[in-house]
This record gives sequence, structure tokens and C-alpha cells, in this order.
Amino acid sequence: MAQLRRSIERGRVPHAYLFSGPPGAPLVDAATALAMALSCQRNPGEGCDADPGGPRGEDGDNGMCVACAKIASGIHPDVVTLVREGAAQIVPIESVRSQVIARIAFPPHEGPLRVFIVEEATALAPPAANALLKTLEEPPGRALFVLCTTAPDQLLPTIRSRCQRVRFAAGSALPADADPARAERVAALGAELAGDVHDGSLSARIAEAKGDAAPVLVAAARALHLRAHAAAREGDLEIARRAGSRAQAILAWHIPVAIHNANPQLAIDALIAQLRELPEVGAR
Repeated sequence: MAQLRRSIERGRVPHAYLFSGPPGAPLVDAATALAMALSCQRNPGEGCDADPGGPRGEDGDNGMCVACAKIASGIHPDVVTLVREGAAQIVPIESVRSQVIARIAFPPHEGPLRVFIVEEATALAPPAANALLKTLEEPPGRALFVLCTTAPDQLLPTIRSRCQRVRFAAGSALPADADPARAERVAALGAELAGDVHDGSLSARIAEAKGDAAPVLVAAARALHLRAHAAAREGDLEIARRAGSRAQAILAWHIPVAIHNANPQLAIDALIAQLRELPEVGAR
């Protein structure tokens, strides 16, 4: 976040960012943190650094100011996240029309600006991408767009050219942790979730330690992506495809858990049920 912090400090935040990085990089998390930094009522330019397990403060939730608490919970009226929808997992034109175009001409409700976050920019349907491009070409005041993607080269060049690029490394996906035992536990649970067979107690064990569910999901997706790359190098494209599909299914649950505070155990249960419907990686 150093690059973003410098832009905020200098008052040179562009109208659009392109956050890119490998699968598992915390792109949406960083976009949400940026929205908090720009909207924070207590620490403008920084955002609230709340303890998730701490006491609730007078201003907001868990010691956060009202604005940061709403953004963290996904209910701030000026922070909109466009997510993939339906069986095709795309961002349809209707989402851009109703959530962006219909709001962009009006001033923010509560904060200093509106922030529009696109969860995966390559999932924009062609009409949606063209509609968004028109807005980026004539950016309104008091609005910020953050497009997140793991495949920036697949975006329209005209969209890329209108965004300031910020690259994230895979290693930044997991929080820095001084507790080796916790890091080992997260990695082990991630490897177990990435497997084809899941113990009935797995969801409860993942949710047992507060705050571990999101890192476990990232660890599982990373393990599957490594397996997919290894299979592709060996020429086993079917195994690579299956591993990649399971990794995508796991990452789709990262946002509800990490950003929208979904119940971790229920989310993992739903994910495991979804994984049972997908072909096993080791199946022939």
C-alpha cells in the first residue's frame, strides 16, 4: 500500500486504478482498504486499523469509525463492488447500468467520494466493459474506480490506458504473521481443503481460530494453482483444468469471508458442497 499511501498524501489519487496480481493476491482487500483510507472519519488517509476481536467503540464497529465499519461490512452507500453473477460468472451490463451509471451523476451520500470496485475486471461482459469505458473516458469528479484482475492483458487496451497500474505479489496474499504455528496451521488446513476428500470436521476446524478462514482459502487456492501449473508442464491439461476450476471456486468464497464477514463455518460448508459437484483433481 506504500504507492497508494504516497498518492493519498500528495493529493494525487487518479480517477481509476488497475490492481493486478497472481491468483490469491489481495486485490479486492486492497481496494477496500483504499476506500477506507479515503473515507475514514478518524484517520483520513490511513483508515481505521481495528482489532476484529476488540471491543465495540462508540463511533462504529470493533473500534472502527462509522465509515470504515460500513465499508468493511459492505454496506457503505458510496462504496460499490461489482461482482460476478450467474452461471457464466460475468459482470453483466445491467450491473454497470444500475450500480455505476445510475449513480455516477449524483454526489456521494456520506463520504468524500464514490468508490467503484470491480472484483474481476476480465469478467465484465463486452457491453459492460464498453459502458464502463465511456465513464472512464469522461471521469466525473468525486469518483474513483478500482479494477481488480489476475489477467490484465485480457482487458481492453483502452481500459488499461485509462487506469494507473498497481501490481501485487502473490506473497502479499497472506498476512505477515509472527506466529509460525499459526502459519503452519493455515498452510495445513489449506492443503486439506485443496484435496479431493474432506473430513466432516474440516469447516469447524478452519473456523475455530478467528480470522483464519480467509488465509486458509487463499492457501488452498494457491496449492491448487501450483498443482495446475505442474500438471500443465507435464502435459496433463485435464488435471490442470480441474485444479484451476477448483481454485476458482475456492477464491470465489474469499470475498464473502474476508470482506463481507460471512459466517466462516457456513461459508466453508457451502464451499465443500460446491467442490463435491466438481470433478476431482486426481480423477481420470
